[in-house]
Amino acid sequence: MPIKLAPLPSIATPRFDAWLGGLPPDQQAALRVASATLGPLLESAPYLLSLAQQNAEWLVSALADTADGAFSDIIDIVETLGRTASTEDALAPVLRIAKGRTALLAAVAETGGAWTTAQSTAALSDLADAALEASLNLLMRQAAEKGLLAIPAAAATAANSGLAIFALGKHGGQELNYSSDIDIVAFYDLEKGVLVDPSEATKFYSRMVQKLVALMEDRQAHGYVFRTDLRLRPDPGSTPVAISFDAALAYYESRGQNWERAAWIKARACAGDRQVGEAFLRALAPYVWRKHLDFATIADIQAMKRQINITKNVGDIRVEGHNVKLGRGGIREIEFFTQTQQLIAGGRDKTLRVKPTAHALAALADANWITPKAATELTQTYWYLRAVENRLQMLRDEQTHVMPASPEEVATIGRLVGEPDLRAFEAGYRAALERVVGYYSELFTEGESLGAGGGNLVFTGNDDDPGTVETLASMGFADPSKAIETVRKWHYGSYPATRAAAARAHLTELLPALLTTLSGAGNADEALAKFDSFLSRLPTGVQLFALLRSHASLRTLLVQLMASAPRMSEAVIHRAHVMDGLIDPAFANDVTHRDVLIAKVDAFLAESRSYEEIIDRARIIGQEQKFLIAAGLLSGTVSASGAGEQFTALAETLVTRLFGSVRAEFERRHGVITGGRVALLGFGKMASREMTVTSDLDFILLYDAPDGESDGGKPLSTNHYYTRLTQRLVAAVTSPTAEGVLYEADMRLRPSGNAGPLATSLSGFSAYHRDNAWTWEHLALSRARVIVADRGFASEVDAAIAEVMSRSRDVGKTIDDVVSMRALMAKERPARHPFDLKLAEGGLVDLEFIAQSAQLVAGHLLGLPQALTATVLSRLAAADLVPEGARLAEIHGVYSTILQVMSSALVSPFKDEAWTDAFKELLAGLTHYPSFELLELDVTTMRAEVSAAAEKWYEKARSL
Repeated sequence: MPIKLAPLPSIATPRFDAWLGGLPPDQQAALRVASATLGPLLESAPYLLSLAQQNAEWLVSALADTADGAFSDIIDIVETLGRTASTEDALAPVLRIAKGRTALLAAVAETGGAWTTAQSTAALSDLADAALEASLNLLMRQAAEKGLLAIPAAAATAANSGLAIFALGKHGGQELNYSSDIDIVAFYDLEKGVLVDPSEATKFYSRMVQKLVALMEDRQAHGYVFRTDLRLRPDPGSTPVAISFDAALAYYESRGQNWERAAWIKARACAGDRQVGEAFLRALAPYVWRKHLDFATIADIQAMKRQINITKNVGDIRVEGHNVKLGRGGIREIEFFTQTQQLIAGGRDKTLRVKPTAHALAALADANWITPKAATELTQTYWYLRAVENRLQMLRDEQTHVMPASPEEVATIGRLVGEPDLRAFEAGYRAALERVVGYYSELFTEGESLGAGGGNLVFTGNDDDPGTVETLASMGFADPSKAIETVRKWHYGSYPATRAAAARAHLTELLPALLTTLSGAGNADEALAKFDSFLSRLPTGVQLFALLRSHASLRTLLVQLMASAPRMSEAVIHRAHVMDGLIDPAFANDVTHRDVLIAKVDAFLAESRSYEEIIDRARIIGQEQKFLIAAGLLSGTVSASGAGEQFTALAETLVTRLFGSVRAEFERRHGVITGGRVALLGFGKMASREMTVTSDLDFILLYDAPDGESDGGKPLSTNHYYTRLTQRLVAAVTSPTAEGVLYEADMRLRPSGNAGPLATSLSGFSAYHRDNAWTWEHLALSRARVIVADRGFASEVDAAIAEVMSRSRDVGKTIDDVVSMRALMAKERPARHPFDLKLAEGGLVDLEFIAQSAQLVAGHLLGLPQALTATVLSRLAAADLVPEGARLAEIHGVYSTILQVMSSALVSPFKDEAWTDAFKELLAGLTHYPSFELLELDVTTMRAEVSAAAEKWYEKARSL
């Protein structure tokens, strides 16, 4: 089926006509059918006319086939010669003829509409792959003939070479432009055992790569195949052209730059030993795709673009003389826009790890980093500009990206993209560039001015700049000289966070926006002082300053946190990456939906490659998600009860996943106890799903297993086995690592408390609670909950708890124990602050004791085993046992909100100096009070209500 070609705008074609007239009649007839496309194309492009003249017979046969069919035949010839050619002289002309025919076919098919630009660029990329593979096949056979290989001659192929060829850039993305170089990198793996003399590996593979490059780019009778660039390898000025897998990995992990990370986004094992290539890409993934959202990348890539703008003198948007690749609104800006966001978030979202630019834009839209409209418009514009670029290059096979300087030559490019009207083409081209600039500018600023609102902001020298004093005064700084002194101190690198030149550069460009944000905080001088204190304790500043430059909302939030929530700003000091999630489009889902939170944690932990890494990753995601949930609470996005549920969901998920990893590692060494089962039983706020950002984990490990030994290489007796397993779990949760501590663990609620074994058999647990447990231990058991258990074991644990809770007991003695316990607690652990609402008289403990004691003495009347405190209080009202129960449930909600906010916002909540006006205002707002004073009055009233209700309940309970 012949290629269907759309006609190009008509022009006079004397050169084409002269060539056509000199062909045999059968060829003339075949080509005249396509002359409406071929005439304008070949007349405009001397390079293509030359190719047509050299390949007239082939062109006739190609036009009689489909474009895909004709290209498939070209590839088949290259692959066949790669398997059979015995010398470079036999293979080189075949490769060059194949390149010429592919170039001619791609030009005709693309301009005639039989192929899209995407198909054309993919064909050129496929030819590059095939040419490299064919050349390596030849070179491997030659090496075998010389006795240099340790593998059989029949196995001496590119696929078994131990040498991986990586395509980077557009070649890697399978979107080569018409006259593009190919950027390749070559790494070898000695473990493949290919060479007779492994000590000569670098020399052997380097010579092979040099021969490969010669086969690609030496100009011969039929031209060249592809210009080949090896400069994207590690440290190209001082390394051979082929280096080992391990050396390359060591370089990227220790010295790799952000621009190199961007280059490896599109990397693809395109030829040679693809097993080695894929293994290397997997090993390199953590370098390319960081654990944390990486906003310093934006500044680095922005700086690269500025350098390009300067060195290439790209100028502004225009048509004549515009650089379609590097100029304003050009192809490179779309690529930077795309790759930067891939780098920022691809470490957390694998769906963003795609190579072709158009695919990456679609993935960014699917993940809500950009809008579907942006993805569609940028994709269409990308391929439009790539089409223009291809037409510029196909005229004379020049590696040019610059539009012609004259209207007549610009009109030629317009006609080859199908637009006969010069003005219309120019308007369309300008519109495309402006569309790109609009999106690019949203992500990349061109560098903030060193002024604000037209005024000076200069902090150099020893004397205050009068214009800067005036500007700061107008911004609301009461003491501009003090502000200048503070900022000057930052510029001198007085703090660790500002010692690096890159950090100071970021801070310089951040300053105008930062000072504007500080000036809007109510008291500009106080806000600056708090930021200075924050900065003095920040260990490094590059990443955070880059992040704050890019996101005005985060600047505002950070200033607010310093004023009202110092715990949050402390979290940023210790781990700036915790702010990453605040700009993630999925933030609202993460902090309000349990299933989304769990999925995010699981996805992040799934990237772990070792037991040690999962320990670190648990801390990274745990700290980040705690911060995000707290941010959701303090911003009003999440209710206090919702925050409690999410803090608990996070803790449960992390503990469950860590327990799975701990257990697998433990069993690898010590084996399993056949028939053994385990469960983690949670207590306290973990059990009631009311955890705060600072909550400990209260849990114990229960097991059911026969006496005996485990079956591993280092067997342990049953008791010892489960005790050691519990120790490992506690260490995994609580041990400090470079990423911090995950949670503190409290296991005092196990039978016999700290004096008892760390792990308890279910039978021992039941016997203890039957014969020896104190009343307070049964109170705690009233809301205990199985967190994770082997199949079927959870129901047995629940049954054991139900048996304890339903047992008949001496009501009077139980109530006396509760009252005595509360009195002892008030004496030994008095409230430390009027808002220490857990321990204060009439506080949270009193509400919990009412509910928990009711479960012990009236559980049969309530019918709510293991229920939450607020739920039990409401049921007590319905059962007419505590008439004020509904009101007490409301008070419980207010207390819980206050304690959640205090935990999230304050480092030292029981010190008066922590209760700043800003925090009081925040607390009042989140508890829905018009002022803190009214909240304070109401809390006093609530405490009195709770104390009175508790006294009445204990009196009434004794008579049950």
